Parts: sequence; C-alpha cells; structure tokens
Amino acid sequence: MRRMIIYNPRARATHATRLSQAADARLAANGGYELKVPRSPSEATSLACQAAQDGYDQVIAAGGDGTINAVVEGLAGSQTALGIVPLGTGNAAGSNLNLRAGDIAAAMDLIVQGNTRRVDLGRMNGCYFLTMGGVGLDAQVAHELHDAWKRRLGKIAFIRQFFGTTFSYQLPQCQVEITGGAEDLILDEPLWAVLICNMPIFTWRVNVAPQASPDDGQLDFIIFHRCGISQLVSIAARNFLFGADISHSPYVTIVQGKHMQITAEPPAYWQADGDVGGQTPVTAEVVPAALDLIVP
Repeated sequence: MRRMIIYNPRARATHATRLSQAADARLAANGGYELKVPRSPSEATSLACQAAQDGYDQVIAAGGDGTINAVVEGLAGSQTALGIVPLGTGNAAGSNLNLRAGDIAAAMDLIVQGNTRRVDLGRMNGCYFLTMGGVGLDAQVAHELHDAWKRRLGKIAFIRQFFGTTFSYQLPQCQVEITGGAEDLILDEPLWAVLICNMPIFTWRVNVAPQASPDDGQLDFIIFHRCGISQLVSIAARNFLFGADISHSPYVTIVQGKHMQITAEPPAYWQADGDVGGQTPVTAEVVPAALDLIVP
C-alpha cells in the first residue's frame, strides 16, 4: 500500500500534532504513509498528480474544502483513491461522508478500511469540484469572506457574511441553459443564485439536494429565483435549522442535467468547492466516473 498525505499547513497547529499521531497509530502498520506539506494549492495539485502517475494507491487530503479540491484536481481521471481528513470550516466534503471536521481518528479509520466508490466530478470553466459549485450569491459570499474571519469565528463567519452580503447584493439578469436531463431548461431572469450539487450536502448543515448522487452521471441544479430578502432568508433558515425541503418553495427550482451555460449582467462570481474561480460566463458539466473516493 503506497499512501501519501497532503496536509494544509494553514490548518491549526493542534491539527498537525493530532494528524501525525493518528497517522502513526493507524497507518504505520497498514502500509505506512508519506507526509507532504505544500506551500500552495497548485503545489498540492502537482503532488497529487505525481502520486497518481507514480501508482500510489491512496492520496489523503488533510485540510479544508480548498485543500481537498486542489487534490481532486490532481487525481481526476486516475485510479488513485482519494481519502479525506476534513479540517476546514465549511466541511462540505466531510459532511457528505458523515465525517465531522476535526475528527481525525474517524477519518483515519475510514481510510484504513479502504472502501472505494467510483464517483462523478463536476467541472466549471475547466476547474473540477467534488461536492458543489455555484454562481451568484453563494460565490459572492465566498468572495467577500476574509480568511481572518474564518480563522477567528469559524462557521459563524459564514453566517455573518451571508447576511452582510445578502442585504447589499444586486441580483444580476441571468441567461441559463441546462441540458442533458429529463427536460432542458432555459431561463432569462434575475436570479439570486444557481447552486450545482454533485452530492446532497452543499456545506455544513445545508442539504439542498437530497436526491443528488455522485455516481448517477448527473448534476443537480438548484435555482433561486427573485424574491424578497425576508423570503430568501426564511428559505435558508428553515433548511439550515430544521432540514426543510427547499424544493417546495415557489422561489426554488431543482433540475438535473449534464451541462449548464450561464451568462449574467452584471457579471456574477462563481465558485467550485468553495473556491472562487472568477466571474461569468460559466460552463458547468458533469465528468462521469472520474475519481475513486474512499467512502464509509
């Protein structure tokens, strides 16, 4: 068993100690491991890509969703399995694997078991994502949220920024075309956001696509139509606090498809796995059976 851990050095110092202890305790006697500490996301991608080319069995991403996304970029299309040790704030990937952020021991146990599932990936303007992407308000929140606030406030920083951004956000006029599903969908209207899910949980406690499956060859598109701020906040709060199904809202449309094109005026930000990639226009597509993922 050839195994590489790619660890984000920006995670808390206590994580580094606990990660090393858990890896020594659980992996040393099960094939061992190599630990790599990249200086940038691009270096993390390069390390993962090289590991795949060298025939490693597993590459473990230890960090937040950004670190996981960087490793996914390097492993896409390979036979090397991705293991996840979630250490970040949003914990989108970990939540979809029933892993709590910072629960290093549970993540290591899952990796030792080694059960894998060949899953689809999403791709936006050439950038892969494992769990989700989005265009509009969610990406604007990610764009405006400073890392210092995430480190200081943790998950509260996202809630704080959501409200701060929402009350100043100007809805762009969006032209959307989604194809490859049961029916094509074409829209030309102001939108709050279009979320794109490869897995059910968009981020911590936000399950907006309960029917999404990462191996069905489809992406789930969740469209938030124009409504008042109070109505939008109500939709978000009921889902966040009580797990309410947002598909029942008249201001939400959920469709499946393989491909989406979107333009917006003014241009809107887009994000993949929480990392802002730029502004519209955006092409999003599913890449079927692109990654071996270690799963429960």
